Amino acid sequence: MFVRQKRNKSGVISIQVIDKSSDKYKVLKSIGSSSDDLEIQALIVKAQQWVKEKTGDLVFDFTNHQHHTERVLAGINQIYVAGTELLLGKLFDNIGFNQIPDILFKQLVIARLCFPLSKLKTTDYLSKYHFIDVEVQTIYRYLDKLHKTQIQQVQQISYNHTLELLKSIRVVFLM
Repeated sequence: MFVRQKRNKSGVISIQVIDKSSDKYKVLKSIGSSSDDLEIQALIVKAQQWVKEKTGDLVFDFTNHQHHTERVLAGINQIYVAGTELLLGKLFDNIGFNQIPDILFKQLVIARLCFPLSKLKTTDYLSKYHFIDVEVQTIYRYLDKLHKTQIQQVQQISYNHTLELLKSIRVVFLM
């Protein structure tokens, strides 16, 4: 749809809304006609408004961008950064570490890869960016459990994945 100005032989300009969606011009609405420039401008505005109403176009006013920016920022409650965690989570699973059933293991591994911080800072990171509340003592207890009961499984998964990539391993250092 568009607005067309058409001048007749006597110099009067008519304002029309035209549709050309079917490769032919079709007059959808005649808004009015005049030879006065101010009245013609008013008719053009009226025609444009009619088009907006019929097509459902919304007009956004970006003249006060500071106000709109503040409103958008005020509506943000939390930020969740997920790109690196999604990528590392996929690698974590492809390596085979998803065989270890503890979700805390995956969260700690990915958190420590993304932000290699102390265990206390890791709890802050998990709380602030992933909304996971875990006490630092819980991490210490989990790491003790991991070392006592799952270290063999972690080492075997690491060894198998490395062997798959390199096809042979000549030296293995164990802890």
